[in-house]
Parts: sequence; structure tokens; C-alpha cells
Amino acid sequence: MKHLPTSILCGVFATLLTGSAFSLPAFASDAEQALEGQKLARQWCSRCHNVEPGGPFKQFPPSFASISAYRSSGQIHARIVVPPLHSNMPNVAFILTPDNVANLVKFIVSLEDR
Repeated sequence: MKHLPTSILCGVFATLLTGSAFSLPAFASDAEQALEGQKLARQWCSRCHNVEPGGPFKQFPPSFASISAYRSSGQIHARIVVPPLHSNMPNVAFILTPDNVANLVKFIVSLEDR
């Protein structure tokens, strides 16, 4: 009886390893993240930016196609989370979750290949 806690622990550990009672969450693929990001872009960003693939390159406000061509994913992420002072870019970091921001960045970066 005094070995019961150890045997229960071993049983739980074995179950976790085999995955019969527990499974890790499935991570979204890059394509799924980009698709979610596209939905967010249409909802939150399209009022000012052209967010469509193959959109015209323009500077103010830049189209997402031009952003993808000239900015790294880190720069894009930073610009979304902390927009430059004295810009018209709203601080959407108060609206979007970190996962939303990551999906939006994934979408913008994906436009470079289109």
C-alpha cells in the first residue's frame, strides 16, 4: 500500500507517453495561420491598407504586399504591437491577442511569395 502513489505516478506517466489519455494540442500550420491572419487583416486593417495578395505597392499607408517585400517578420510584428509615434496607425495590440498578431504577421509575410 505504501507504493501506491509511486505506481499511480508511473501509470499516469506511461499513459502520457503512449498518448492514450492525453494528446498534445495540434499546432496550426503556416497556411492555417496565414488564413486566420488574412481574416483579421480584412476585419481590422482593410479600412486603411490594401490587404489583398498582389495589391498595388503604395507608401502611405503601405499595402500589405509592399510591407511584405520590404520588412522582416520582426519589423512587421513590432510595427503592429508598438506603432510609431505620430502615425495614424492605431494601437491594435489592445484589441488583438498575441496569437492574432502572430497570424497577421504570418499572413503579411506570406504575401512576399505571391
